[in-house]
Amino acid sequence: MYTLRLIEEKDLPSLSKALSKSFTQADPEKPWDEGHSYENLKYWIKKQPDLFYVAIGEDGTPLGGMVVNIKPWRTDIRCNDGMLFVDPSSQSRGIGKDLFKKVIERALHKYNAETFEGITFAGKEFPMSWYEKIGIEKDEYAMVIVGKCKDILEKFEV
Repeated sequence: MYTLRLIEEKDLPSLSKALSKSFTQADPEKPWDEGHSYENLKYWIKKQPDLFYVAIGEDGTPLGGMVVNIKPWRTDIRCNDGMLFVDPSSQSRGIGKDLFKKVIERALHKYNAETFEGITFAGKEFPMSWYEKIGIEKDEYAMVIVGKCKDILEKFEV
């Protein structure tokens, strides 16, 4: 059994462990350390605390969380750039689904958000297979791009 509630500062140490384990298990070639996980969660608590929900186990331990950013876009308000994670030992219990539903309902009612967009692991069946089950598909018009800041600056100097 678990309950959902908005995140509190006291959740950060345990929740950063859950984030680190969850994302590392999803892509072991790109592990998340607990320190950066903690800093990431601190960032989100400041940026969008009203859309950062956690699942809390019966013993009071955070089992996972979801947060999204609200951003005006071309023709609507979007939920974007967020993350969803559940400690691997607590997965397959409906926690991710319940967190997703709670966050999207709140975004819809509070901000009139119309669209959700996110990033997930490439080349992995899961979690994309899970997202497809709840009606999220790959965008045919956009892609994620990435570059190293130092490399970009060097290219500008050429």
